[in-house]
Amino acid sequence: MIRLLLLLILSLQLNALAASSYTANYSKYKKEYFASILKNDKVKEIKSLKRLIYYAKKLNKPTYRYRKELKLLASNIKKINIYKNKKNKKSRYKKYTIKSIEVRDNLILINFKNKVSRRLISFNEERSGGYYRDNFDIKGMINGVNKLKLKMPKVNSLSKIVVYKKTRNTMRLSLRSKYHNLKTVYFFQDNRITIKVVEDVKLKKAKVYPTIIANNSRKKIIVIDPGHGGRDTGAQGPHKRYEKKSVLMVAKTLRYILKSRGYTVYMTRDSDTYKTLKYRTSYANHKNADLFISIHANAVPKRKRNRIFGIETYYLSPARSERAKRVALQENQMNVQSLNYSTKNIFLMTQNRAKITASNKLAVDVQSNILYNLKDKYKYIKDNGVKKGPFWVLVGVQMPSILIEIGYISHFRESIRLYNSSYQNLLARGIANGIDDYFRKNQ
Repeated sequence: MIRLLLLLILSLQLNALAASSYTANYSKYKKEYFASILKNDKVKEIKSLKRLIYYAKKLNKPTYRYRKELKLLASNIKKINIYKNKKNKKSRYKKYTIKSIEVRDNLILINFKNKVSRRLISFNEERSGGYYRDNFDIKGMINGVNKLKLKMPKVNSLSKIVVYKKTRNTMRLSLRSKYHNLKTVYFFQDNRITIKVVEDVKLKKAKVYPTIIANNSRKKIIVIDPGHGGRDTGAQGPHKRYEKKSVLMVAKTLRYILKSRGYTVYMTRDSDTYKTLKYRTSYANHKNADLFISIHANAVPKRKRNRIFGIETYYLSPARSERAKRVALQENQMNVQSLNYSTKNIFLMTQNRAKITASNKLAVDVQSNILYNLKDKYKYIKDNGVKKGPFWVLVGVQMPSILIEIGYISHFRESIRLYNSSYQNLLARGIANGIDDYFRKNQ
């Protein structure tokens, strides 16, 4: 009798330990799931959802919502897993292991084990075998790719995507079209290289759709925010070229283009006047805007101005890199001195979670379209990428929002271009095309 009682107590204790372990893992994977949503990491989102469902079942918790979300994610992503080549352990590219390739709409996402750099990719175009080819040679440890053929069914002109091993540590990703030369751009973000085919994608219920004008654009409200103004000149470039003037000219051109495409457009300022950050955000909220576009020009100290240039787009999030922090500090000015670093981060993450993912998508579309538009006419266009940053002009607005640094006014060549009407027009058209792209893909 005593033995049975002891066995029963032991069994209950083991069950309690197991339940405690299940509860801890359930909480862990729930946090990972929400973190992956904020980072827009679909692969990690799927993994954490699977584990979340497993532990929810163990705890007799409802799993319907998670299973539904998992099914939706799995149907929208085509993923090819690539495993490490164990023979290449001594390679200097060991830390650049390519984990997976994903095809989504008109994007190809190449996911790495570690943070990537520009030296990992090179690009060339050729006409061979009856195809126009855009070839991307990507360095990194790979295995399992030998004439792997992928498709991008939502892009009309793309015939196929061929992935193969070019050299021991180089993968070639070749986009091929029988009809015409493809328009592609690529950019970097954390552990990922994204290649985008700049072309309209097929919509399920639309046989014919406009090339540039977004569907239902007449119902969309855009607020454009030209940075600085009045006594706040912003950054200053050579020969007294001011940030406040160049961004206002680009904003006015953008307003004209968007209005011609059917959007309702407002500007936080349309003359050389000073407006506080609080006014700018309140204005956008009062207008019930669908998007908030803040336009700025970058700058660095004189000792660096001859070698630092390029275009970058930021969306709201605590800055990770020192460069993002520097740019944010420059644009935020004196508006949030009363908040310490920890308070800023908590405020950013709690007040703006709902719009971070949407803002990230908007930033990617705008950045890629600006680059494509400018590279067609100008040389030395540098892609500084899409970045996270704690810009306080983005905090108060209640809609997806981005801050575009349209170039370095401190750089001699870019400061001249930023005052050139032809260059301003191409910049504005690139931003407008990115907005069209965003609405078309996120109806």
